[in-house]
Amino acid sequence: MKKMWKFLLFLPLLAFMVACDDDDTTDMEPDAPTIAEALNSTADLSTLDAAVAAVNGLEAQLLAANEITVFAPNNAAFEDALEAFDAADLNELVSAIGGVDNLETVLGYHVVADVAFAADLSNSQSLPTLAGQNLTVNVSGSSVSVTDVSGNTFNVVTADIEVQNGVVHVIDGVLLPELPEEEVPTIADALENTEDLSLLNQAVAAVEGLGTALLGQEAITVFAPSNAAFENLLGDRTLPELITELGGIEKLDSILGFHVVPATAFAADLADGDQTFTTLIGQDIIVNKSADGVTVTDANGNTYNVEQADVEIANGVVHIIEGVLMPELDYPNVVQAATSAGLSTLIDAVTAAELGATLTGAEAITVFAPTDAAFAGLLDRYDAETLDELITILGPETVSNVLQFHVIPSVIFSHDIAEGEQTVETLEGQSLTINKSADGTVTITDYLNFAYTVQTADVVIDNGVVHVIDGVLLPDVSEEPNIVEAATEAGLTTLLEAVTVANLGNTLLQATEITVFAPDNDAFADLLNGRTLDELVTDLGGIENLQTVLGFHVVPTVAFSTDLDEGENIVTTLAGQNLTVTRTGSAVSVTDATGETYNVKTANVTIENGVVHVIDGVLLPDLE
Repeated sequence: MKKMWKFLLFLPLLAFMVACDDDDTTDMEPDAPTIAEALNSTADLSTLDAAVAAVNGLEAQLLAANEITVFAPNNAAFEDALEAFDAADLNELVSAIGGVDNLETVLGYHVVADVAFAADLSNSQSLPTLAGQNLTVNVSGSSVSVTDVSGNTFNVVTADIEVQNGVVHVIDGVLLPELPEEEVPTIADALENTEDLSLLNQAVAAVEGLGTALLGQEAITVFAPSNAAFENLLGDRTLPELITELGGIEKLDSILGFHVVPATAFAADLADGDQTFTTLIGQDIIVNKSADGVTVTDANGNTYNVEQADVEIANGVVHIIEGVLMPELDYPNVVQAATSAGLSTLIDAVTAAELGATLTGAEAITVFAPTDAAFAGLLDRYDAETLDELITILGPETVSNVLQFHVIPSVIFSHDIAEGEQTVETLEGQSLTINKSADGTVTITDYLNFAYTVQTADVVIDNGVVHVIDGVLLPDVSEEPNIVEAATEAGLTTLLEAVTVANLGNTLLQATEITVFAPDNDAFADLLNGRTLDELVTDLGGIENLQTVLGFHVVPTVAFSTDLDEGENIVTTLAGQNLTVTRTGSAVSVTDATGETYNVKTANVTIENGVVHVIDGVLLPDLE
């Protein structure tokens, strides 16, 4: 209301511009109504009364003015104005003319800061108004009309209604001054200031440089998904989680660019029926206009309605739509993704196991993909020089099972994994344990209880996701022999006899994890030195001491030779005493309680619950 005060300060200066002489002005009746009372009590001025009330403080300032002449549009005049501006009511009219500030200007254009009865007016008289612009009075006989700056002329239908500080003339039209042109928003302004586009605004902000690129386009039409559209796409996900599942910011950039046509197309510009438009990313959308409205169809055949058309922006137009348009997004298959990530050994293994079609044809998969270094560690564990040697050692079926043990038949992104442990079933049929720590680190634990870390998460493929890990996961391979079968196959007959005599078979078979340093027959022959096994038991002091000796060869964990640190490793055995295991390069030796050292002749014989290393001596504990 500051500008109204500005006008009122200049009332004395404006008074002299009214053509009538003060001596000719009719005296005001002391019992005349106030301007407020006149508007309130005159039924045909009810819309004007409402308009004055819509401008905060305007009525009070009109009452406070010393002298005023009001050219008051009647209700019919306002009805004509509503029709001209395609407005349903006063509120829409206010919006159409640019807001309450412009309404204040329009109403001020109907007020002259002096008292001018009809008899005081002369033809072609120019009157300055409170809006700072002039209107022109036309007098012909007893008829009076008023012309605004646009040349619109309206008649005075009722003249000389006295009010306490002036006079009111009722006219049959709304006078329009020059109004400031409404500033057309930029696309950035439109997104920021439209509440229903706040999620789209967040998405645009997430793509560095996209907002600037849109501002820099010469002409654009934006099909802008509403908040409800984005909420349907997001589901329970956050925007960063959606970006992850899409495959990164570049994919989001493509999706948003698919909503922008590099030309301006208002709804009225569209022809009836289907029209094809090429978007900023080079893919087409189909826009259909019918009696029911406008729809947009994306690359997947999904069709969405335009909910609000023709939101004008500085370089084009925005149409708000009820869905997020999806272009064709190019994703690699699992083999292509593994190739790009440099997982050459995994690809070779998948090829050898003939699993490529199984993986690429699956509906949904999550792959824990071992690095080449992880496969190199597995080769060392099985003392294999090449992948082909490993396949020979394990057998093709076992290799296939190992690879399928890395695949989950559903899509699990890193953000889908809850903190803590969870078990998931693999394509091979056995379960993996996934653990997510408080800092977000994800580890995968296999059947042998080895845990490996996800090094690169969330590589999106066309049917799921790949997580790169630093180890090869091993399942429970049914073909692996138990300790008795392995000893039999290796010809360790004396060891088997000793285990039988000591009644330790079930203990070894039922252990969860074991590493067995297994003396060969020559080693036992050296210990027996011509004695029978029964005689040895007697010399040792009984079965309990034989059990201690044999238990001294068993470590209750799985330790392949490659798991050992270079140099000395102190390990605790089932006998409760420690062994010293020394690794020097690929050579491994074991030292017992008496200080005798024996060499590992054959390392890494896998059994169903661990591993066996064949040694050339019998390890002796402290039997005192």
